[in-house]
Amino acid sequence: MLSAFDTTAQRLGTASQNIEKDFWVCWTLDALFNGLSERGPRLLFKGGTSLSKGFGLINRFSEDIDVTVFRDDIGEPATIEELNVLSRNKRRARLDAIKEACQAYINGPLRAELTAILQKRLQAAGLSAGDARVEADGADSDGQTLLIWYPAATPRSDYVRAAIKIESGAKSALDPNSEVPIKAYVDDDLPALDLTVPAVRTVDPERTFWDKVVILHGLRRWFDKRGELRGGGQRVSRHYYDLHRLTAAPVGAAAIDDAALGADCVAHARMFFNRPDYDLATAAPGSFALAPHDEMIEQLRTDYRAMQGMIFGDPPSFEAVLKSINSLETQLNKDIANEGGPTR
Repeated sequence: MLSAFDTTAQRLGTASQNIEKDFWVCWTLDALFNGLSERGPRLLFKGGTSLSKGFGLINRFSEDIDVTVFRDDIGEPATIEELNVLSRNKRRARLDAIKEACQAYINGPLRAELTAILQKRLQAAGLSAGDARVEADGADSDGQTLLIWYPAATPRSDYVRAAIKIESGAKSALDPNSEVPIKAYVDDDLPALDLTVPAVRTVDPERTFWDKVVILHGLRRWFDKRGELRGGGQRVSRHYYDLHRLTAAPVGAAAIDDAALGADCVAHARMFFNRPDYDLATAAPGSFALAPHDEMIEQLRTDYRAMQGMIFGDPPSFEAVLKSINSLETQLNKDIANEGGPTR
């Protein structure tokens, strides 16, 4: 397998550690969507990794798998409409209950099942478990993230750690979604094997497009209010890159045409993920703020430069990414602004 990782890395112009990690990302998705008990909660694959692995819309590697647990399946059903009629305190209590139920599932049954699957499959393959394990990610203050440490065959790397991060929660929107097959990059260099992961329930990319719009709006408004990049600007340039790629694809045009989906994404974020400094009340046609402030650009450029090693092929220039984000902001605001509607 090691030689296959090297072959694929040469073909794609990246490090063999990235190819190995991608294999384990796919392995983890198979465990999550095809290996767990059918009696457990349903899961939904979302986020940037779903754009690359599920739909081939971006060309970057990721160590993260972002999944949503169906709220109904952990005994905490809640819709925006139901939460809107509650008092602030009762709404907060419901949101806290959702988080606590998700924490209990992630750190209890899910961790235990994944541990058993990891041990069983390594043993069946005749591989030593070594340091392979499933553990809670202590860096997640919400207690909803697991790390799967895998037995690496490629040389150790300071930048690519031998762990897959499963970021979970139960507050994300569930629709629209579809079942898609997932394939490891190394699969193309192993014709005798079929490494396809079937039936991974995945958020449709049109919704992810609007989720990224909301993220960029929150980043800009946070800076406007605080004079600093949220999170010190670490690992945020990927959202600009992802939206740059989506905007250039047919899915971007389809998402822009679906104003109702955009409004639903904003409404969901305001209910489940809002913070005052995100100013999501202004995340609307005529007042979307996606383009970074001039004083954000150098930090974003530095972060983008660090991320470029995770992009295979020729990454777009940072200037090209900014240009498309500026154009997208103009497009989203143009019609309303021309009619004299709200502006920044």
